[in-house]
Amino acid sequence: IEAATKASMGVPADDMNLPTLETRDRPSGYVGGKCPIFSFTRLRGSDAVLDVEMASTGEVACFGTTKEEAFLKALLSTNFKMP
Repeated sequence: IEAATKASMGVPADDMNLPTLETRDRPSGYVGGKCPIFSFTRLRGSDAVLDVEMASTGEVACFGTTKEEAFLKALLSTNFKMP
């Protein structure tokens, strides 16, 4: 979160020990998944013909040992109610 905050503020993150694409000792065996966050209160009463289902208000990214686990973690973190 600290690195993302610095990046969004345009502040250098050189003082942080962050991995780069050239880093060879990154953890292996993990995949990332992202899930959109929808603001249903904002979309209430909208015309469905206008493709409001594509109007997300953010997204969540999570890691897991499988793509299904990563997606489930991201989905759960959006407070989506599982059936």
